[in-house]
Amino acid sequence: MRTLFAAAALLLAGLSACQSETKPEQTADPAQTESTTLALPAPPADKTATYLADPRVGDVLVVRFVPEGSSTEQFYFYQVFRLSGDTVYTHPARQPAASPDADASRPDVFATEATRAYTKRELVEYQREDPGDKIHSRLVRVRRSE
Repeated sequence: MRTLFAAAALLLAGLSACQSETKPEQTADPAQTESTTLALPAPPADKTATYLADPRVGDVLVVRFVPEGSSTEQFYFYQVFRLSGDTVYTHPARQPAASPDADASRPDVFATEATRAYTKRELVEYQREDPGDKIHSRLVRVRRSE
């Protein structure tokens, strides 16, 4: 009987040793974790400030807002169609979009009969939300085809 218990104890000890051998794989070396993290590609840099400093015809200004009485953010697009000195002339979208990446390439997206003009300075300032703005609107991105 003692031999049976001794064999069982030896078997359990062997199993425990096997399990402990696999544990180092589960707790990776910090140096390996850092190198894995560093190997991941960096997210694309936000070029909004650069694009606002040098706007181009065709740029799409993306404005985030939250309609009153709602908690869901929406996005409004303005397409640059003309530049004159410090003034940026845009056509507003006909309706808001649910995503800042929504398709804005269709010809019916923008109301070409409507014009909104902004100075470059106004656009830069529009990146900060006005505390009194009930719909929390602010310019969040400039989309540019490159």
